[in-house]
Amino acid sequence: MADGVVQCRRMLRQPYPLEALRRLRDERVEARALRLAEQVARSATALARLSQRERARRDHESSTANALQGERDRLELVGASGADLLRVSDFERAARVQAAALSASEAEARQALAAERAEEQKLRVQLAQLEAEAKLVRNHEAGFHEHHAELQEKAEEEAALEQWSARRH
Repeated sequence: MADGVVQCRRMLRQPYPLEALRRLRDERVEARALRLAEQVARSATALARLSQRERARRDHESSTANALQGERDRLELVGASGADLLRVSDFERAARVQAAALSASEAEARQALAAERAEEQKLRVQLAQLEAEAKLVRNHEAGFHEHHAELQEKAEEEAALEQWSARRH
């Protein structure tokens, strides 16, 4: 009878043998989630940079078009000299060079954003995989504790039955 009670108490303190594995997997999930959060912030920064460069390109296009239209209107009113036409031609050439530089900068920002988003997606897949592995261990742990709780309950029932039988005899 006393042996059954000692066995029951021993079961109460049954540690989960894969505790270190569960902690390790949970820590990996936490670390990957932190990395993902940092990557999401980098993606957001890259998106903001792209938006700023798109805006700069559009603003340049708009201001160049307005300046050229204003200059054309002025030249139509007063007549165009050779120097005026040369100045407008130089302005257009400089504007095209600047537009090309802004377009290249925008393309670079677009590529950087694509790279950041690809890294983010890779981290999301890795996080999902690590979460699944951690869940597997947590489910195993829950089953382990459930199994030992059932064993403890059976042992207590047997101890109670032994006590009852001992009293009857």
